[in-house]
Amino acid sequence: MRIDFHFDPTCPWCWITSRWLVDVRTRRDLDIRWRPFSLKIKNEGRETPERFRAAEDLGLGSLRVTVALAEAHGGEAVGALYTELGRRIHHDRQADVDLGGALAAAGLDPALASTAGDETLDGAIRGSMKAVLEITGDDVGVPIVEFDSPRGRRAFFGPIVSPAPVGTEADALFDHVIGLASIDSFFELKRSRSGSPQLGSRP
Repeated sequence: MRIDFHFDPTCPWCWITSRWLVDVRTRRDLDIRWRPFSLKIKNEGRETPERFRAAEDLGLGSLRVTVALAEAHGGEAVGALYTELGRRIHHDRQADVDLGGALAAAGLDPALASTAGDETLDGAIRGSMKAVLEITGDDVGVPIVEFDSPRGRRAFFGPIVSPAPVGTEADALFDHVIGLASIDSFFELKRSRSGSPQLGSRP
């Protein structure tokens, strides 16, 4: 089953959800496609608090690198870089991530870090975002999970999990989420979050 996972590497909730899908993939035949979704672009025209601006800039720069990486090496390379970025941003709490070092640690060409400042890559990011937001509606952020159902293409914000379930619980959540999202009349199921994101162990 193909899953398009739309992510900004700086979002901790998105990171946790991605690790849930990676765990499910160890037991299910999932083809995860990593899609760029910039919170900086999404929040254009809004006043972003100062404390979030550096993270938004890091997210957009990192996503530009993933676009260049996908063009050069394919989607699996994007997944490898996202994992390395997640380690550094969320587990190691690095505020100023060395993108070249992250690429090298993932076994990729560190020279691609130079594409972080290439604004010409923003068109691909915006195009990917526009396509998925046409399915979900505009009032969502990340994570977004997108997939084909018997009734057509589906995409939804979430699920938000903390910590990420593993094993049989992870599989059960996957089945329930895909099942609910496949129902035409289903739109939303939500409760308030409590506490900070529980990241789990460093992958």
